[in-house]
Amino acid sequence: MLHKETVERRTLELLIKLMNDASLKEFVLVGGTALALQLGHRISEDIDLFSTQPFDSFNLGDYLRLNYNFELDFIARNTLKGEIYGVQLDLITHQYPWLQKQHIFENIRLASYIDVAAMKLNAISGNGTRVKDFIDIAFLSSEISLNQMLVAYEKKYNSNPIMPLKGLLYYDDINFKEPIKMTKNDSFNWKAIEKRLKLMHRFPDKIFEK
Repeated sequence: MLHKETVERRTLELLIKLMNDASLKEFVLVGGTALALQLGHRISEDIDLFSTQPFDSFNLGDYLRLNYNFELDFIARNTLKGEIYGVQLDLITHQYPWLQKQHIFENIRLASYIDVAAMKLNAISGNGTRVKDFIDIAFLSSEISLNQMLVAYEKKYNSNPIMPLKGLLYYDDINFKEPIKMTKNDSFNWKAIEKRLKLMHRFPDKIFEK
């Protein structure tokens, strides 16, 4: 079941069109929106589509412009970033293996919990400024354990998990001014997120209640 309440109607309608476009069949929805649609924990606005295959950025950019009125913000090898009717859209080649099959709901290809967890830990390890990454990891703990996340990170990126493990307890670089919208009229509670992250460290094999 998709938690459609976590995205605006225009975002969902665009996502469905993109997912049914044969030119984009190699792309999978990742990041916060993929997780929000599956967990229903927070509002997400952007569409991040990743593929393990390289693509011609200029040709795909032209295709999106002609067929979707894509407005380009940034282009590089295997990377496109821009907007379609106000919805932020990123298409990126991420040449790391999928650890599990994508979840498919209503023809929407979503990255698995395991893959999203690995990507979120990679983001925290390399940056650690986005509060949304910490929120998502905390909510993922109701589906998979911290140890499962760390094993996924190690397999996906062939990297030692010590950096993301430390990063989950380091909050000095987080931008807390980043706007956060939770679902069900819940207000964002950083203290609750911090508590969950610390409990995950303490009980790394535990899957927490929702």
